[in-house]
Amino acid sequence: MGRSQVHVRRLEHCEADLQALNCLWSGCRNPARGSGGTHDDFSVELRSALARADVQAFVAAHEGADGDGRLVDVGFMVLSTGPLLPLLGEPAVSIEHLFVAPDARRTGVARALLAHATAYAEQVGAVQISTSVPSIGRDGQRFFARLGFAPFVVRRVTTVAALRRRLTPQADPRVEATMVRRRSLRARSRALALRAHPVP
Repeated sequence: MGRSQVHVRRLEHCEADLQALNCLWSGCRNPARGSGGTHDDFSVELRSALARADVQAFVAAHEGADGDGRLVDVGFMVLSTGPLLPLLGEPAVSIEHLFVAPDARRTGVARALLAHATAYAEQVGAVQISTSVPSIGRDGQRFFARLGFAPFVVRRVTTVAALRRRLTPQADPRVEATMVRRRSLRARSRALALRAHPVP
């Protein structure tokens, strides 16, 4: 798809905008299905988050391939406002989700969305913008690095059950085998002692 002018709008909490975001969200979560999602696909958590004052969403559109001037939604961005880290007081803007439909990538959509993220950050008095990029997402890593995003923290994640297993002392098999042999030898010694000196 060739480069065309990108139009970005702030999401309004009307049914038309929610449906537009829902279709893009479905394409983001299920790439094989494209953007033909239904309301059932729309995350309850995302709907709830969008109702908060510190969360804003933007939708990007540009002209469709048929050239009739009709705008087609091709990407979205969800921002939140809060400290960069829980114990820091300065406000920052976090890019929680940034998605561009595969056939609209490399056409300036992501940059247009990020320009609105910058304007929004200035509007709320934030001096920093952050985002989380999957460690295996090389294209995303390169894209944000080119725009000046630098590593800040490495967030490691595990399950509660896995951490509990790691924290529980594991018995050394060699020690267990030694203990079994010692118990066996003690039992055999007691048995031999009873034979040699039977109880009257």
